[in-house]
Formats: sequence, structure tokens, C-alpha cells
Amino acid sequence: MTIQQVDEIADEGRNWQARCARRQLRVAGCVVAIFLALAAIPLVSGGSFDLGRYEVAIAYIVVAIGMNIAFGYCGELILGYPTIMAVSAYTAGMLSAHKGWGVAATFPCAILAGTAAGLLIMGSGLRVRGWYLALITLFSVVVMPQLIVLGETWTGGEYGLTGILPIQFGGEPLSDGAMFELSLAILALVLLAVWNFLRSGWGTRLRALRDAPSGARAVGLNPLKLRLTVYIMSSIPAAVAGFYLAYAEQFISPDAFGMSLTLLLLTGVVLGGAGTLFGPIVGMVPLLALSFWVGPFSPFNAITLGLGLLIGTLVFPDGLIPSIGRLFKRGSIKKDTAAGSAADMHVPQDSHRSGQVTQLESAYATEQKMVVRIEDISVRFGAHQVLSGVTLTLKQGALTGLVGPNGSGKSTLLNAISGFIQPQQGRIFIGDKDLSGKAVHELALSGIGRTFQIPQLIEDATALENISLGLLGQRPGRILASIFRLPRLVQQGNDDLHRSLAMLAEVGLPASAISTPVAELPLGLKRIVEIGRAVVAEPTLLLLDEPAAGLNDEERLQLGHLLNNLKKRGITILVVEHNVPFVMQFCDDLALLEAGQISCHAATSAALPATLLDYLNHAPEQSKCA
Repeated sequence: MTIQQVDEIADEGRNWQARCARRQLRVAGCVVAIFLALAAIPLVSGGSFDLGRYEVAIAYIVVAIGMNIAFGYCGELILGYPTIMAVSAYTAGMLSAHKGWGVAATFPCAILAGTAAGLLIMGSGLRVRGWYLALITLFSVVVMPQLIVLGETWTGGEYGLTGILPIQFGGEPLSDGAMFELSLAILALVLLAVWNFLRSGWGTRLRALRDAPSGARAVGLNPLKLRLTVYIMSSIPAAVAGFYLAYAEQFISPDAFGMSLTLLLLTGVVLGGAGTLFGPIVGMVPLLALSFWVGPFSPFNAITLGLGLLIGTLVFPDGLIPSIGRLFKRGSIKKDTAAGSAADMHVPQDSHRSGQVTQLESAYATEQKMVVRIEDISVRFGAHQVLSGVTLTLKQGALTGLVGPNGSGKSTLLNAISGFIQPQQGRIFIGDKDLSGKAVHELALSGIGRTFQIPQLIEDATALENISLGLLGQRPGRILASIFRLPRLVQQGNDDLHRSLAMLAEVGLPASAISTPVAELPLGLKRIVEIGRAVVAEPTLLLLDEPAAGLNDEERLQLGHLLNNLKKRGITILVVEHNVPFVMQFCDDLALLEAGQISCHAATSAALPATLLDYLNHAPEQSKCA
């Protein structure tokens, strides 16, 4: 890659940052203006009844924002948020009505109780997914009113809980207008906290878990920790909303936390645009207006919401926010074809430095070679022995091709090395470090990177964001630092951005890939993006599963040159590939896997053994090697 090409990527990176900053500033300005306008509602409101309904609506929007974290960003279909609200509301209400506790004492108790209930309800998500998780969490919404009735002595049963003390300031209860302003402040704080949380890198982590779970694990993300974080972060807004409703209404009824509320929340998130920051707000506002017009306890309310969900998903499949975004995108004039093609790749031939884009330094000392050893790996699926005592030694900076007929166990071996399959026996060493038995994310953090036959990428994220995921997998992901957007976290994000830009240049992607969604890229560039994501964290061993599949001759040539450059960085590469001309041209040595065993391992620069030569000459994409 020339200095001019590196400078082009650096300039585009700076321009992209500037565009993002301007867009965020415009959005923030609009949000502030809207909140200021809403703050003036008590001045023109018809009375306390109207303000009370607005407060309930705002509380529901707060819950929808939390639901969007789990459902929209992480893909966890959880429907138990009314239960979380109920637990928080009744905790605060009972402590206030029966014990006389003030707000300062009931608030932490209510939030802790609501969050604990959320973890209990959502805990099944650690074992089940999809509609199974939805049904389990929905069961809590069905059961909760019955539990409230059973605890009639404390909860008031089906008649509701009364006697909740009002929120006071200076010894006087807050007025209706002040309570409305408090609800706006809660909404603003929750929205700001969620915005900071998602743009700190957590949004990319969660989208990876939703769209590319295997890719997320392969870069070092722990799905268990991610899901627990999601459960906590999505429960807290619901708990806060339940706490507020208890004091705003000073009365709690079990009917307020039923199926109608579940349907309202789900419809609002889907209609507005799941996985977008403002989608829950945009979706909930018209639904709340419609619900209040019909009547929240009317038998027609559920029918209206159901029809709204049906019509909304048919007219706006992705939600209102994404549909509006596409409309503006179609109306804008594009200066160039953003998606490009694999022919736009600029495969680097040597190292250059320019501006903010700096070439990554190799983490491996050339004077001390690191050897990767795979010893006696065996994998059995039921009665079928897929791998039987596979042993293979890989040298640092070498590109080894793993070839063999279909069904011989090549992809299974890569899965065993990277932890996606736990072998029944065998060990894996990088140098003197035994990595046997480790989970996928632990192996990734130990220096094993990989790609997949079908690229595991976040389709609606840009190439740059996908590459940066490789660095996020190496970060601890501090929640409080993200919410409060601490300066050291912002600086770390800037450093990661520069490293990701450097890797984007390193692998030869065009500058347009910085701002182009991966869904718009051709297959060849998607494979390069995935390689960049795997390499940005500087792995010791890189596993590639059929990276040349589906590429034309020019794209395969560019891929081969890229792998040669990665070898020079000291990365050990094991590639599974059926394309014989490709492996003969670029691999340093070949290993033949037949019937679950390595039958031959030889350097391509020397005379090939007869067994290997016979396979190559009769492979589907053959190249005469004799």
C-alpha cells in the first residue's frame, strides 16, 4: 500500500469522525429542545389528571428503553418487564405505607428488588433462547398478579395498595407539576445513561452477540457475562419506572402490570425500531396516545395494540426509525459507490506510516520462534469418529494449508483448536502454554484468532466497526465507566479507533469501507473484513476456514498477498482450503487430512510425497503438481 493510499484512509477516517460528531451534536440539540418543550407542559396542561397520564406514559417509555437493550440490541426476547415494575413498585409502596420509610430509604430497596427479580426472570436466558425464553418470562407476568393477591396483608390484594406517602421536598409534598418534571428528569437520565453505555463499545458487543454469536466468541467476548450485563442494564429502567409509578399514583393495583402492558411495550419497541436508541420513544408515543384514547383497561385496548403491532410490522418491517433513515439515504446524492468491490482492495506490499493511521507493530520477536503444537486430537460425534489422534506442528510465521476431501474433518479440527468443539482427547500448545480445555473466548484471549466459512459479521455495522470488535473482545468492558463516560474510557476508544483504521489499511480495504455497512460489501471484502477483525488483536495463531471460497481469480490473488503480509508479521496461519492452485501458490507447507487423520505433512518448496501429490491431482479444483 502506498503512502497516498494510507493518507486517503486517514483522511476518510477523520472525515467520518467529524460527520459522526456533527450528527451526534444535531441529535443532542433536537433532544434538548424537545425536553425543554415538554418541560413547559405543566404551564398549559388542563390539570392534574392530564399530568398524571403523561407521567404514566413517560414511565412506560423508560421501561421500553430498557427492553430495547435486551430485545433490540442483544436479540433476547424477554417479556417479563411488567413483573420487574411490579416488584419495584410494591417494594417501595409497602415500605412506605407499612413502615413509613422515606424516599431515600425506599429507592435503593426498590431498585435492588426489581433488578434481582429481573435477574431471576431472565436467568433462563443463559440456557434457552428465542420463543422459549419469551414464554418463560411471559409466565412471570401471568403469575405475578396471583402472587400479589396471595400477599393481601402486605400488598392490599386485588383491591390495591394505598397509603403510600408522597415524595416531599423541604417538608412539603411535591406538586403535580413538580412530579411531572421529575418524570422528565428520570427519562432524560435513563436515556443519557443508555446512550453512553451503547456508544462506549457495548452497543457493538451486543449487536455481535445478536447477529454473529460465533464471531463474538471468537474475538474473546464471554456470552455469559454479556447476557448478565444485558439483564442488569435492561432491568434497572423497569425498576426505576415501577418505583416512580408507586409515588406518582400513590396507589398500586395488580391490574396495572398485566398482559396489556407487555403487549404495549413489545409493540412500541418493534414499531419504533428495535436496536435503535430512539426507536422505543418513537414507537411508544403513538401507541400510548391510542391506548389512552381507547382506555388502558378497555377490552378493546389489547385488540388495538395487536392490530398496531401487525400493521406496523407489515408497513415498517424494521420499524419507523430505520425506515425514515432509508428514506433520507435514498434522497441523498452519493458522491461515490460506497460498497465498492473486491477489486478496490489495495493489498499492502510494505509498511508506511502517515497521520493517525500507523501500521501495527508485530508482537512476536523474530529471534525466538513460537511453535504451535496440536497433539493427539480426537473428536467423536456419537458413534462416528471424526478425528482420530490428529497431531500437527505449526511454526511461527508459516502458512500451512490443511487439505483433504469433504467430510475428512478439516473444519472440525479448526473448531477443536478454537474451542467451538471440545475434543474427547488431545492437547493444544502455543509455545509451552497448554490451552487444552479452555472455552472459546479464553482461547481467543490466549492468542487464537479465526474466521468462518460464512463470514460472521454484524451486517448493519460498518467494516470499521466490525474490525474494532476484535479489540473490544480484549477489553474488560467496565459498565460504570461506560455510563459516566469517563475520560480514560473515551481515550481508550480513540486509541482503538486508530488501531482499527490502521488494520483497515493493513488488510487493504478501500477508504469507503470505513462508513459502509458490511451488508453492502461483496463476499470478497467481507472475508477481508473478518480477517482484519481477527488480526487486529495480534493473535499468535490465525485459523482460516475456506477464505477463498466463492472468490474469483483476482480476489484469490489479493487474498494470497494479504496472507503473505500477515506471515511477515510473525502470525502463524492454518488455512482450510479446497482450491489447489491457491494453496500451492501461497502455502509454505501442506497437511493432508484423510479419514480423521493426518496422512501427510510436507513443504511445498520440496518434492511432494506421492500420497499428497495424488490427492492434489485428483482434487475438485486440481492443479497438476507432478
